[in-house]
Amino acid sequence: MKATTVERTLVAFTITLAAIAPAHASHPPQKLQTHGIAGPRNFVGRSIPTVGPTSGLVFARQVLPAPPPSSVRAQARARSRTIYLNRDGALLRPGDNDARLSTSSIVQEPTLLTPWDIDDEMWTETVACVRELYARFDVTVTDEDPGDVPHIEAVFGGHPTDVGLPSNVAGVSPFTTDCGIIENSVVFTFTDVLPDDPRLMCEVMAQEIAHSFGADHELLAEDPMTYLDYPGERSFQDELASCGEDTPRPCGIDSHVCWQKQNSVQLLGSRLGLRGTGAPDASGTNTTAEPEAGCQTSGSAGAPLALALAGLLRGLLRGRGRRRRGAVSGPSRTR
Repeated sequence: MKATTVERTLVAFTITLAAIAPAHASHPPQKLQTHGIAGPRNFVGRSIPTVGPTSGLVFARQVLPAPPPSSVRAQARARSRTIYLNRDGALLRPGDNDARLSTSSIVQEPTLLTPWDIDDEMWTETVACVRELYARFDVTVTDEDPGDVPHIEAVFGGHPTDVGLPSNVAGVSPFTTDCGIIENSVVFTFTDVLPDDPRLMCEVMAQEIAHSFGADHELLAEDPMTYLDYPGERSFQDELASCGEDTPRPCGIDSHVCWQKQNSVQLLGSRLGLRGTGAPDASGTNTTAEPEAGCQTSGSAGAPLALALAGLLRGLLRGRGRRRRGAVSGPSRTR
């Protein structure tokens, strides 16, 4: 006898409830490696001396192999040009990155990320800030789940130990060895280890999102792709800069070099398009040139995500969200 839609939904919801308890238990530890010795699926990152609220914190990246040449299209613009800002928590399963399916390469087992427990006013400021930083690019920034639409999911919440990372990791994104686009990527800003400052959270998340479009760290303090301290409000800079955390290095990850320097505006513009300059054709072909040593797209095509339980799960996560604070809340403008 075939199960009815209601029966299937109830079964799926029961499985989800059963998964939450182990998902919030201890995740297998995942160490940070230094550039040059990390392998596939390993994480790279290190802290540098700073004086702001991110002093001692790490913005990590996960090394993902570049896809086979036959699986990518030259000069393809990203299909995932919707950015979903999620403060409501997430239950993720291990697998190829696909925000539509709640699968992530970052986690090794079903994993619960608790919500970012802030008021609506602070959240509205955070969303407005991310929209401001990405305003020049052909993207849609939303805090409503876009469902089956290709999108990047930017998760605000939880603690780095929830995904097995050291407790000083403030954010993480996957990153391919060819500095490519990771379609439907899931990226993280761990709000439990940062002050509740909308601008700071926004700038950290802007960096994590850009990593999944192939942008590396830069030695340009006024750009969100940096580790360096800056007393003002950052924005993506139309300026060629050296890559690195505190000393110059070639742009790329681990021992893989994509190019020698990076212009974050030109790179993101080539991957996303610039607002008001026209959309790509139906094939997704980019009409602007890629940066030097151009990159290729990568990611999982995935399958449509069933959304029947999304509202119920979101409410459940919001109800369970109790932050484990690793930093004192308070405004600050230096990072």
